[in-house]
Amino acid sequence: MQLSVVAARLSALRAGSRLSMKSAAQAAGLNTSTIFRIEHGLVAPREATVRILLELYGEGEHAPRLLSLLREERVPGWYDAPGVPLGHSAFLELEDRAQIVYTYCPQQVPPLLQTPAYALAVALATLPVGAPYEERATYEGAARAAGLVAARQRVLDRHGGPRLWAILDRTALLDPPLCRAEDRRDQIDALVMAAKQEHVAVQIARPAAECGYLYQGPPFTLLRFRERDRADVLVLHLLHAPVVIEDRRRVEEHQQAFARLSLSALPVDATPDVLDGVRVGP
Repeated sequence: MQLSVVAARLSALRAGSRLSMKSAAQAAGLNTSTIFRIEHGLVAPREATVRILLELYGEGEHAPRLLSLLREERVPGWYDAPGVPLGHSAFLELEDRAQIVYTYCPQQVPPLLQTPAYALAVALATLPVGAPYEERATYEGAARAAGLVAARQRVLDRHGGPRLWAILDRTALLDPPLCRAEDRRDQIDALVMAAKQEHVAVQIARPAAECGYLYQGPPFTLLRFRERDRADVLVLHLLHAPVVIEDRRRVEEHQQAFARLSLSALPVDATPDVLDGVRVGP
């Protein structure tokens, strides 16, 4: 099973790099037939070959992630599918296995609480520099990103899934990347429904001038696991990809930051009324 997942990933990465099997083989110093056999799961590639190919496809830094499957060190999940960016796979596996997810997103609604329209709008608004400008290619890429958000959200509906505690800034509510008024209302309604679920807590941050606390840093997520001997993990959501950090000092710093954000935010039971007020508007 792991071999077929590795094969599919390498095939997708080559296609995404717009290289033919022949071109990839020449650049990597391999035979075209070798590329064919690897991508069809007919032969297990050598680790050195996987590293060479990933460097060729611009994913060299993520080689350990794919090699862990090749070595059968872990069982693949939905986050190992070819359509999931390799740089996001490790974080998504951790999120999928967490018991509690604490997240703070200053500028947007957290992905786990986004509507399909919101997720698509975010993907379109945050396309990287140099992305294809053809309308069809742009929309298809954004649609894939929105589909990934939908796949992540299934964890909240799963029996025994994690509890979510999200803190939102008012900016995410008052300046969403949505043009249509009905899409804005749908997102607010979705947040209201989520906030009423037992396993979801949503807080709205007060302005810094009112609460006296200003977090200066990127959006972040803290993950807590069921295993008592497994330490909490910090994830910083940077421009290029989420960065997983296990350093205890960094984790504790952000635990303290989240605690201060929560204490200074409006209480959880006030969230539905706050959201209803935003929905109605002035």
